[in-house]
Amino acid sequence: MIVIYSIESILLTGAWISCFFALFFIPRKKLDRAAFIFLTTQFFSWILGLIVVQYGWLEYPVREFSKANATSFLFEFLMLPIIVIYFILNYPNHKQFKVRILYFAAIISAFTLIEFIIERYTMIIKYHAWKWYWTWISMSLVIYMVMVIYKWFYKQKRIFSI
Repeated sequence: MIVIYSIESILLTGAWISCFFALFFIPRKKLDRAAFIFLTTQFFSWILGLIVVQYGWLEYPVREFSKANATSFLFEFLMLPIIVIYFILNYPNHKQFKVRILYFAAIISAFTLIEFIIERYTMIIKYHAWKWYWTWISMSLVIYMVMVIYKWFYKQKRIFSI
């Protein structure tokens, strides 16, 4: 019997495996903070994901739980929250403003580029009225909102600063 795997199934399986491995590399001393970031990010990404799919701005032709939900479960509930965990836990708080801005822009730009390539060459995501810069802007806003809430919750100084 010959089994043919599509590029989409290979990428999704690889992403699932990568996400589960990434969870094991979160430092034990920071698990409470990681859980807070994880759940807060899920809240915002779930709302944003539902809005963009319901308005038809983008779609996920190949996705998990396709009968239950039109959004990407992997992205909204696992991948983005894990990215934000590592983003915030490794954030260069005590570095110069230029370094913090560069860190912020570089991480979001890298993710946006990956999504753009996936959109261009696979059926995992398809843009309709959506453009790559909306991904960059929406990820920036989600990460910034989660950072502000995180800093407020853990009583850090300058909660609105980048």
